[in-house]
Amino acid sequence: MGLRYCFFLLLFFLLGFATPSYIKYEVLENAERTAGRSLLQEKQDCPIDMENQNYTIVTSQCKGPKYDGKVCCGAFKELACKNRDALNAENNNCATVMFNYLHLYGKYPPGLFGNLCKEDKNGLDCKQVDEKQAAAAAAAAKSGAGRGFQSSAVLLAAAAALMALF
Repeated sequence: MGLRYCFFLLLFFLLGFATPSYIKYEVLENAERTAGRSLLQEKQDCPIDMENQNYTIVTSQCKGPKYDGKVCCGAFKELACKNRDALNAENNNCATVMFNYLHLYGKYPPGLFGNLCKEDKNGLDCKQVDEKQAAAAAAAAKSGAGRGFQSSAVLLAAAAALMALF
């Protein structure tokens, strides 16, 4: 059981290096502005089903009329960080679709998250969200949610494949 726990930690540690840990500010600023046309840059459909994301993460915590930046940004990061690669991609409409659904379900004013959520020059830092998710996954694995030796072998193979890429 300890070996499985180590493999989960190793896998999430390696995944942290494989993907950017920030959501770029351009995503927050440009995707929330829906007025205007982009005639020369047609974007592809989002590869993620943004319609069925859990927007209650944000709408249950981020309430107006006075939006608390710490609460709203924390909830927004919890929603957005798991899809940061797709949201940061400039060739798809994931960010626009996500902000449209946030506006639909939460009635948030345009530009709210872009104005409230400022962290550093790279954008919104997702490291804390990643650590929470890794801890939750490790706790689930430790609680007996694993499937024995077979799942450990699959994790070992996945970790080895990731290490081979670097």
